Amino acid sequence: MVSTYYKIFRNTTPTNHNFFLLSILLSITAILLGDWKIFFLPVIFFAILYFILGERFLIVFILITLFTLVGELNESLRVVVHLVDFTLLGILFLKKFGLNFHNYPKVPKSIIYFLILYFTAMIISSMMSAYPLTGKGVITQQFAFFVIVYVFYSLINNEEVIKNYILAIILVGLVLVSVSLSTFFTEGYGIVDIIAKDRIRISTLLSNPEALSNFYVVSFPFIITFILFTNKVRNKVLGFLLLIYLCFGLFLTMSRSSLLAILLSSSIILYLLRRKILYQLLISISSFALLTIFYRPLNEIVNLFFRVEEGMSARDQLWNMSLNIIRDHPIFGIGPGAYKYVYFNYFPFMLDEFWGKIMIEFYDITGGANFSHNYFLVLFTELGLLGIITSITLPIVFLVIGLKTIKKYSYSRGFNYNLIIALFAAGVSIIFRNFFNSIGMIYLGGITT
Repeated sequence: MVSTYYKIFRNTTPTNHNFFLLSILLSITAILLGDWKIFFLPVIFFAILYFILGERFLIVFILITLFTLVGELNESLRVVVHLVDFTLLGILFLKKFGLNFHNYPKVPKSIIYFLILYFTAMIISSMMSAYPLTGKGVITQQFAFFVIVYVFYSLINNEEVIKNYILAIILVGLVLVSVSLSTFFTEGYGIVDIIAKDRIRISTLLSNPEALSNFYVVSFPFIITFILFTNKVRNKVLGFLLLIYLCFGLFLTMSRSSLLAILLSSSIILYLLRRKILYQLLISISSFALLTIFYRPLNEIVNLFFRVEEGMSARDQLWNMSLNIIRDHPIFGIGPGAYKYVYFNYFPFMLDEFWGKIMIEFYDITGGANFSHNYFLVLFTELGLLGIITSITLPIVFLVIGLKTIKKYSYSRGFNYNLIIALFAAGVSIIFRNFFNSIGMIYLGGITT
């Protein structure tokens, strides 16, 4: 028994123990002070896993808590999670690099140029805005966000770290599905509540179902490539079970853009890795579409499931609202973070209408976040001409880097190649989703969700 404990603790230093124990203590304190006692046992479980697995688990722990516990659940808990996770992240970074700036990993020049363009757009727009103080806060938060991203990037020194990041995202998706399913059953909902005209959209932990479903969208490409790459039957079965489980979450959120994004990413993966399967899939989809057209009962089910009668779910009116803002502020925009101040000046609904009440509720929950429901319109409305240029630049940078990397590794056709294909497909699917939503690429000042 003594030798077992020695092996467990040998891989971690006393300093790491002290900081991690402090973080666990802070987490437990926050839980006990609030109404979140359900998280007590998971925290203890995570602590045990840390002492067994060491730093590689710590990174996964940080990612999972950042993605699941900093939504709109509890502001006090959110502050503690941020404090604990960012402290631990900083410790990992300083332990690896210290203050020797020459050893800090370099960022590709194309990304540096993009960041210069982005912050220049924010600074100029903020200076020309009627709400410059709000802009300062947004710029500061956005800078902090990129610092955090850089720290995660800098900690990548081998394939195992990348696998841990991907594992964390998939685990977050599974956690979100589990909690959403728990809510579905404990609240007494039924299938009718999900598919009815006045349907509910269950997105526990994160109130925004589109933000929550992003984790499903990103998880799918990695699981699909895992299924295609592995030769073991049990691994393939495990992969299919994970996909089925994530589908439950997709069903509860009822996000059409998520389904289309997953279909797009899957098509990209199959085109590059298993083209024959892609052709079979396209034939199946085409056959199903024809059957839907000519078989009325199936047509009604599909229309109900995909909410055809709802059309764009008021997105077209929100897009027109954003276009009206752009017409009035075409050069410099309204300023970063200023959307909440002009929102009701362009409000496209009657306050007592269904969509009016929904949008007012969202306004209260998000603190007046930009409702353009389009990433390009978000940056255009708030940052003006430089904003729309910035919004177009980011997808271009991603696609150029992605395609070059795919070409570079195409000769191997091994694990790394499959991983790059999955990353590329996931990124393209997020870009596609941002034509209908504005969460997942750059969310101005968004650091809490």
